[in-house]
Amino acid sequence: MLTEDEIYRLRQAIVATVASPLIGSIEDYTWEAIFHYVKDISLADPALGRSKLLYDAVDPATSTGWSLKSLQVNKKADFSVGTIYSYVIQRADVIKKATELGFPGLNENSLPEELGEAIVRHWNQKVEKDSLKQEVEASYEGILLKKIHGTEYIYCEYPLGQLDQSFFSWAWTVNKKSGKTGVGLQGSINGQAQLIWYKNQKQLFRFRVIPETAVPIRIERVRLTPTYYVSAILSALRDTALLGLMAHPETPRFLAR
Repeated sequence: MLTEDEIYRLRQAIVATVASPLIGSIEDYTWEAIFHYVKDISLADPALGRSKLLYDAVDPATSTGWSLKSLQVNKKADFSVGTIYSYVIQRADVIKKATELGFPGLNENSLPEELGEAIVRHWNQKVEKDSLKQEVEASYEGILLKKIHGTEYIYCEYPLGQLDQSFFSWAWTVNKKSGKTGVGLQGSINGQAQLIWYKNQKQLFRFRVIPETAVPIRIERVRLTPTYYVSAILSALRDTALLGLMAHPETPRFLAR
């Protein structure tokens, strides 16, 4: 989890981020950038390309990796310990990759347990492959939940690893209105839903519970005007260039009027 210093940096980074009139909310790469600042690790320029690897942030000094997600909920959402929420962890087209996964002939009408085993294997292969490629030994999920008004956040962190198929039971969800079998295949452990795979979108969702170790962050949302923000950034870029700290040697040319 986060240290006290990292919690302080997280709060400061959120305040600074939402102050930008060019950013509506903390999403995707914005959250990744904030997290890199919090952990004080090097951040890659997205213009150089984004990978589809599992870990969005890796600390090479400790061989620790984090899969990062930011999720927006409505303003009445409960951030209490024990609250359940879900999010996409992987696009899992196990039908298309059936033979590769070791399940030749697998289709949407296959037994739920067989489909579930293929889903778990698909996830486990991703964890194993990307952990090796990204040189990660200790892995986590770092989830930032945020309310729509942008003043309340909570950071949740969980160990991330391979799943054990033997613990799961699988069944198709049932439409509450029609009573017919739904489009979601749900994987449960001891009666509690853990995963759900939708055959239409081929997306795998994970259910999580807000833990006692979650870090709540409440801020006062202050937005800068576009004029002030742009002026301040350009001024900072000029100062940085004069100090010789600019990464791109030709940057000052772009700052000239």
